[in-house]
Amino acid sequence: MLFVLDGSGSMTQNNKWTAATQALEAIFSDMQKQADPGVGVGLVVFSDTNDPTQGSGPYPASPDVPIGFVGAAQDSALNNRLSGQPSLATPTGTALQGGYSELENYVAMMPLAPGGKKVLVLITDGVPTDNCAPTGGSYTSNACVVEAAAELAKATPQGPILTYVIGTGVFPSTDLTNFDPNFLGNLALAGGTGPKNCNPNENSVMTDLCYLEVNPTTGNASQTEQAFEAAINGIRNQVVSCTLPLNIQTDAGTFDPSKVNVTVNGTVVPQNAQNGWTYDNPSTPTEIIFNGTACSNLKMNPKASVNVVLGCATITM
Repeated sequence: MLFVLDGSGSMTQNNKWTAATQALEAIFSDMQKQADPGVGVGLVVFSDTNDPTQGSGPYPASPDVPIGFVGAAQDSALNNRLSGQPSLATPTGTALQGGYSELENYVAMMPLAPGGKKVLVLITDGVPTDNCAPTGGSYTSNACVVEAAAELAKATPQGPILTYVIGTGVFPSTDLTNFDPNFLGNLALAGGTGPKNCNPNENSVMTDLCYLEVNPTTGNASQTEQAFEAAINGIRNQVVSCTLPLNIQTDAGTFDPSKVNVTVNGTVVPQNAQNGWTYDNPSTPTEIIFNGTACSNLKMNPKASVNVVLGCATITM
């Protein structure tokens, strides 16, 4: 998962920058505590005071953080990258190009598991000032929208790359030259993350949006931060995999697949093909797969602690 954060000057308004950066810091801290080898995170920030390119790219720039396992060192690097302040214009297209390149070339390194989804999360409050600037016509020909669709269509190992969008501005927008929900909606839909039946050109009904909206004027700074956290956790919920790598290291002798139990937050999940867990291969398993409601419950709680317990007969009911 690669976060691409807008650090343009307008992010100083209505506590948007403070709320967004504090929410990201809280998310990164939680990821470090979870120590989940199934999630790697990186960060690109554009146009802030720590951007050595002065908002012209290319990205990622030298201070940006490559995707990696969120241990103590990665958490510190991510937080340090958030130490700048909003400054310049909004080169969204250039930043997205760099983010997509980072994801295309990413190869999982231990302890991260291979074969995961590739996800870009754009957090922005403004209208692009580069080649992706809306022209007032159809958004389907917008350079960023076209690129998001192309990245979604790429085959492995480069893709497919999902593009999520968190927009933070006054909604409904009365000034599309300042905050454009239509651009954000079309970008998210092209990137494969718009909810079913969403309207990419929606500018009046929140429930019809294709992107995630954080309105910074509907509450205080703390409430805006909580809204950012909720949006990011909503994305984590959607991309959480129900297939987990099974890495068995034991000094107790031969591993017995019939003597394995799985717990989620301390509660035993039975081995069950409908609403429990199963192996990818019963005789020589390498993965545990959550099925039915067990998968749904796992996706609803990205902070869940999953443990594999060896030595006792597998509970199947």
